[in-house]
Amino acid sequence: MRQIFDDGIEKLLEKLEGWGEGLIGMLPNLVIALFIISVFTLISRWVYKLIEKVLGKSQINLSLIHLVSNSCRIIVICLGIVFALGVLELQKTVFSLLAGVGVIGLALGFAFQDLASNFISGIMLAIRQPIKLGDLVDINGTLGTIEEINLRETVVQNFSGQQIFIPNKDFTSNKFTNFSRFGKRKVQVNVGIHYDNDPEQAIDIIEQALTKVEGGLEDPQPKAYVGSLGDSSVNLFAFIWYDYPSDHLFYKIQSDSIIQVKKDLEEAGFTIPFPIRTLDVSSDLIKEIRTPSSITPQSSHHPS
Repeated sequence: MRQIFDDGIEKLLEKLEGWGEGLIGMLPNLVIALFIISVFTLISRWVYKLIEKVLGKSQINLSLIHLVSNSCRIIVICLGIVFALGVLELQKTVFSLLAGVGVIGLALGFAFQDLASNFISGIMLAIRQPIKLGDLVDINGTLGTIEEINLRETVVQNFSGQQIFIPNKDFTSNKFTNFSRFGKRKVQVNVGIHYDNDPEQAIDIIEQALTKVEGGLEDPQPKAYVGSLGDSSVNLFAFIWYDYPSDHLFYKIQSDSIIQVKKDLEEAGFTIPFPIRTLDVSSDLIKEIRTPSSITPQSSHHPS
């Protein structure tokens, strides 16, 4: 039993001695490898600052700038590690690491498919910039102002004051309306006049009325048109444009426009009619109504 124990100790010492000799033999290469990693680490910091400085002068999203800078920094460090492992003659380890990273990346890609999709969509939004902070958008029935654009989701504040978190992939895979993109917005005003009124004169009055609305633009000019002949009115509609500094200005322009149009039409003697319904009654029914019906009076008996 003691012999077996001594043999085991002897083999262990031989193994440690072999590792020590190998470490001493690799020591120069190890120093060179550490020096390479240190140099590439310094280079990665310089690359990070350079990319942030260059991209910071553009209008690219701040989150995207940090992402690109960090990605380039990590790539430079990884290159330094690969060169260092090559100096240590550990090429097989390099290939094993790359293969392991590939397998892990593929597995994580399937596991976090939605997260990756939103992440990539966030990068596309930052590059293409179809939306910016402060824009008023309407997407999937959500109408509100862009408050924050992250790499995973976009924060929208609706008119009720609530924050709504929308995945970035919705902006790249679905249709949405950006009301702030053009810089101007159109407000439509609908009004009906009596059939006895002159629609051409009404158009002139409505267009003049809309020029009095505070906040409305002279270019494009307010325009009015006849839309249809309704049951009890001639229906007209008009457009007024305004600059788009605020989302809540829409309701003020709309309200002021309706008030001003109604006021000017009434001052000019125009009538905004109530709904009128015409009943078509057959002549037989009219004769029956006009002819008194024969009612047989009931005799009343009074006790004597």
